[in-house]
Amino acid sequence: MTATQPLRHEHEPKATFIIKPWNQERADKLIQVLDEWMADESGYEEETWPKLRAALDRERENISARRLFNE
Repeated sequence: MTATQPLRHEHEPKATFIIKPWNQERADKLIQVLDEWMADESGYEEETWPKLRAALDRERENISARRLFNE
């Protein structure tokens, strides 16, 4: 009995990334980014979120899908 091999198309792109394992340095960088994001008081999210939510709901209506947000 032989093992099965996945079929590959001649133009199929090869994976070009490798998932790196977590280490303390990567965790510290992530914490730093999240801390900066949480400290942001520019008002960007409050200004942008209603527009983004409306656009997402409008696109969902175009494909007859349920709304994502019930606010």
